[in-house]
Amino acid sequence: MKYVPLATHGIYHETADSVPVRRACRDRLEHWHVPHALHRFDTSLGVTTVLSAGTSTGLPPVVLLPGADLNAATSLATVCALREQHRVLVPDIPGEPGLSSSRRPHRYRQLLPAYGHWLDELLPQLCSEPVILAGHSLGAGIALASTPSDHVAKLVLVSPAGLVAMRRTRELTWLRTKWRFDTTRGNSEQLLSYLMSPRFTPDMGLVSWYSMVAEHCFPGRLPRRLPARLVRRWSGTPVVVATGEDDRLVSPDRLRRRVRSLLGVEVRTLPRVGHLALREAPGTVAELITSAPNNQKEAV
Repeated sequence: MKYVPLATHGIYHETADSVPVRRACRDRLEHWHVPHALHRFDTSLGVTTVLSAGTSTGLPPVVLLPGADLNAATSLATVCALREQHRVLVPDIPGEPGLSSSRRPHRYRQLLPAYGHWLDELLPQLCSEPVILAGHSLGAGIALASTPSDHVAKLVLVSPAGLVAMRRTRELTWLRTKWRFDTTRGNSEQLLSYLMSPRFTPDMGLVSWYSMVAEHCFPGRLPRRLPARLVRRWSGTPVVVATGEDDRLVSPDRLRRRVRSLLGVEVRTLPRVGHLALREAPGTVAELITSAPNNQKEAV
């Protein structure tokens, strides 16, 4: 059956609101000391911009999908931790703040499946060899919603959306509401303190980024859980699932049963890490990605 793209809309309050967000991303990349390139690809969700860094070493390239409100320019520490061993490709997800199209899938119930189709379109354009597909939060849910194939040598899911419903507490709702409607650095820092481990203090660069996102963008909604039949498709692929011990949205206890049942692996717990693992523990995330793939049950 022919695929018909879902209706989409922009994420910015006004068209001009994209300018400071894109400028901030380009400024970060221009001042990054690591050699890199930006590539643009056409997809059903519009143009997708992909950061490329590192060189081929004989190991599979890594395709890294950041979480909601993040992108390649805000994930450079993880790219640095990976680039000595792998070529690293980081797409800015369409409909998230960054250098890709501002169009987000419009139908909330079909958010992850629509993004999964987008990834199915994008992967063959990135490279012809098998890749390690790694996703964080929303990015992990998108990876799960894509179609398993020989093009994916290993799947790494960190604090994944899609496996379970992300936990929305009254405190989180209140903090997100304040962050959205009163775009001060203080409110951004409070939200980040909730998302991160109590042992981690958000840096001012990340606080400023979140304030900019709140000022110029409509925030996305927390993704729904994917049906079991979609998750089980990956049971034949080497999979690693991990989450932070202090992750309030996707805790190890909430993940463990469904991951074991549907994917046949154990959840790895990242010590002293909250939900934003790409910022809190880039070296640990890199180790998850580069470790030898297997689908044997791995003890926490």
